[in-house]
Amino acid sequence: MPRAVPVVVLVTLLLAACGADDKQATPTTPADPGREVMEAFVAAAAGDDAETAWELLSEPSQKRVGPTLEEFQENEFPELQRTLAPFAEGSLPVEVSEKIDEEFGVVALSRGRDAYATPLRLDGDAWRVELGSPVRIDVLGPPPNSRGEFAKQIGVEKHGAGGAGIAVLYLDGVTLDAETFSDADSATIFANFETALEPGRHTAVAFTSAAGEAAARAWTFVP
Repeated sequence: MPRAVPVVVLVTLLLAACGADDKQATPTTPADPGREVMEAFVAAAAGDDAETAWELLSEPSQKRVGPTLEEFQENEFPELQRTLAPFAEGSLPVEVSEKIDEEFGVVALSRGRDAYATPLRLDGDAWRVELGSPVRIDVLGPPPNSRGEFAKQIGVEKHGAGGAGIAVLYLDGVTLDAETFSDADSATIFANFETALEPGRHTAVAFTSAAGEAAARAWTFVP
């Protein structure tokens, strides 16, 4: 199974010359396009700026949740604002921000009981938010916002856009060794962990893509 790689741009340290003295430039922070897109997207939702949120959507997403800005603003945007509201205050609580392949990436946010994940699609040179995908992810376990003792496993079921493809599971930001069993139009994706989880809230994230479509889902639970 292809493994996810971080959506980062590696920054080369440059040497700057000044007269006869060479000085090493101050290292810069590696860029994270996924975080930057989500910061702008969450800010647009919090600021009631449907036009900016619309511009941050991929072209396929605009066709699905529009196809016009006016329709997006009336139908999809209000629910999006409610979903993203828990992440609007303070620094953006990024749980995962990774490039999956040359077509898709994934960003997940988590704060308290609230979690949200979305694929990003590479449109030209820019990463954009992917909404309204025909791919659906159902959580098999642990149940979202649940408390109790669970099997030492995270599992989801994918539907739509073909069973075969890329699938990645994360637990608290760490990529798990996931297995996939698929048929023509669905797939079961799961990962086991050997030891019991620490007490407290945990965040699970699932990403899957196939046939040019992708979906992501994040949820929290307390063992």
